[in-house]
Amino acid sequence: MGKNATRGVNLLVKCVLISCLAAVSICARANAQEPAASTGSDSGPSKIDVRNNAASLLNDLLGDEKNLSKILIIKRHYPRLAVLVKAISKTSGEGQDELEKMAANDKTLNLHALQLPPGETATRAAIQKTKEHEILFSTGRKFEINLLLSQTDALDYGSHLAKIAAENSTSPEEAKTFHSLDVALNALFQRAVVRIRSLPAK
Repeated sequence: MGKNATRGVNLLVKCVLISCLAAVSICARANAQEPAASTGSDSGPSKIDVRNNAASLLNDLLGDEKNLSKILIIKRHYPRLAVLVKAISKTSGEGQDELEKMAANDKTLNLHALQLPPGETATRAAIQKTKEHEILFSTGRKFEINLLLSQTDALDYGSHLAKIAAENSTSPEEAKTFHSLDVALNALFQRAVVRIRSLPAK
């Protein structure tokens, strides 16, 4: 393979992993550091502000997670892992579609209220770069562990974001949709944990 072809393959690999690993920066646990949104009263942010912030972070996460299955293009030899990866992508894509439908029907639901401070943004980028390197240059059991750990972080965070959005929704139907997302993401989180525990000892 010539240098240009090799460079092209490496670029493809990197692009796929960047797309799949954007959600890895969730490890920073922004849910414990989110800044206050615009206040609805002197006592703190309104329920709508909290819902919108949580829903925006969830929408951003699902948008990244739905592309996770692309990693199977370059990591083909993991059939059991592939089943979980495809389930995560499918659930995330369907979840993002549900959020967009809700936002279309509810003009108070803003899916672009991320409101991340610069320090949090920089931390996420640094974590993403580290995880990207770990997954790109690992194989076998180590690759599976690296990918699964990144997904337990992302899925657990997404589940809690959906829970917070449900608790702060004023519409019972919206609360039900967020709750369903919470349950679905938590179920995938549990599957990832089981998969990690099932891997043979080193």
